[in-house]
Amino acid sequence: MAQKYSVLLLATLALQARGVFSDESAEASPAEPQHSVQVPQFAPYAVPEAALWEQFVGTMEPLWKRSRASKQDQNEDRYDGEWAVEEVVELAGVAGDKALVVKSEARHHAISARLDKPLDPAQNGVVLQYEVKLQNTLNCGGAYAKLLTSPMTGEFSDSTPYTIMFGPDKCGESKLHMIYRHLNPVTGNYTEHHLQKAPVPPTDSLTHLYTLVIGTNNSFVISIDGVEKKTGSLLEDFEPPVNPAREIDDPRDSKPVDWVDDEQVPDSSATKPEDWDEDAPAMVLDEDAAKPEKWLEDEPLMVKDPAAVKPEDWDDDEDGDWAPPMVANPRCADADGCGPWKRPLKRNADYKGPWSPPLIDNPAYKGKWAPRRIANPGYFEDLAVYKLAKIDAIGFELWTMQSGITFDNIYVGDNVETAERIAKNVWKPKHDTEVALREARNPRPVEKTKSKLDGVLELFKVRVGDISASVADFYGRVRHEGIVEAVRQDRSGAIAVVMAVGGLVWLAWNLVALARFIVGLASPAPPAPVAATNAPNASPDATASTSARTSASYSAAVKRKTKKSS
Repeated sequence: MAQKYSVLLLATLALQARGVFSDESAEASPAEPQHSVQVPQFAPYAVPEAALWEQFVGTMEPLWKRSRASKQDQNEDRYDGEWAVEEVVELAGVAGDKALVVKSEARHHAISARLDKPLDPAQNGVVLQYEVKLQNTLNCGGAYAKLLTSPMTGEFSDSTPYTIMFGPDKCGESKLHMIYRHLNPVTGNYTEHHLQKAPVPPTDSLTHLYTLVIGTNNSFVISIDGVEKKTGSLLEDFEPPVNPAREIDDPRDSKPVDWVDDEQVPDSSATKPEDWDEDAPAMVLDEDAAKPEKWLEDEPLMVKDPAAVKPEDWDDDEDGDWAPPMVANPRCADADGCGPWKRPLKRNADYKGPWSPPLIDNPAYKGKWAPRRIANPGYFEDLAVYKLAKIDAIGFELWTMQSGITFDNIYVGDNVETAERIAKNVWKPKHDTEVALREARNPRPVEKTKSKLDGVLELFKVRVGDISASVADFYGRVRHEGIVEAVRQDRSGAIAVVMAVGGLVWLAWNLVALARFIVGLASPAPPAPVAATNAPNASPDATASTSARTSASYSAAVKRKTKKSS
């Protein structure tokens, strides 16, 4: 039965998915614009006193430099992904507007630029704001920026120290990274602190604005398209916490050998009561029970089928003595039961089970042992976490399976009002134009009522896409870095591979089941003997004997027919 349900589910999913994907392909083909959209012309926007304000009005170099870092123990470039400063192609909201674009697929990319002037978060905090546009559908790739710690030296790479990392990322699940590095004053080492419960960024082809504000009161605000998505404290909303505990367990302390931490013990003075019968059975015959009035003790549960006839070609010498098949006794259908009546069992009121002494409070109990607490040698308290390391460069160090990730209008500074003016005067007109262009290209179809199955299939489609993206990214990492490093850096990708293999095995099993189901429908069923029906209090031996005789008779007949036909 489970196999049939699985087959029917697979067939239904296939038919529905065919409709879903065909509808999607129909919607994906752009329609002719029904009305014209006025696209504004690019004009530089002045932003004074910024640590960096980049609109990419010129060429990529000399400000933006591709990383030439080489792979470990190799002479070839580690970051072989191409970059370009060019006009936007997909849904260009501003004519003549250039941006920094990722040009390669399944490659590592790294590029950086020096700030016009260093930025010290200890003075007025930090404001980082930039636009991201996904010109191609992104299945797996990053679009986050790093504010690099001063002084930045050497070729930019993943090992280059950074102060803040912020921006969207998608590989399977989408999230908005926010990480800051804090200097531990005791050890002298930097620790990465990751934002908990990060917002989810959009993944469509519109230009989206990402803003991070760190205040001089340890506060932070994350906004997407000018709307606050996450606010909190650098001291409370990051993992691990900045300030360690004042006290810790003493690692040198151990529980004494004679420490007693059992709260209760058996009462050694207790004795088993004289009337305690450990051998009494748990169940006994119910002496109050009476045989039902309509119980037919003289009627057997199974009788010979009176309608059965010995086949004309039955050979007693070869097939044995013929006997009609057994069927349920029709007289038992309206009776309370047939065959010998047995008194039922009931729970024994005198049953107590094995005796054991009761538990009493342990007079030697000392409490739950715990190691003694000592002052944490690594303790410190920093209540001015916002005073992060100085910043003198910005960089994008990414791995992506898709090209077309676009960056524009990058602002690094400490003025919130300036960032808001940029959002209002630069980003919003562009975004609004893109929305109008999208609506003109793809007019909204008449909404149709979706069934619950449509919703399930849509979720199924999204999850399959996420798993496929993770598998593709993991494969790319294996090609470039080897299986061990890929598993170490991308555990979710390795899990996705296991899930994909399991899904393929499930699909193959269901296809085989579907084929067997179809063959079974097309093939005539062999004649089967009349099945016997069980009745209350049926004898297992009688039923097994009847089944054996019926099976033997049928097998013999088939055997004889096969012999004659050959």
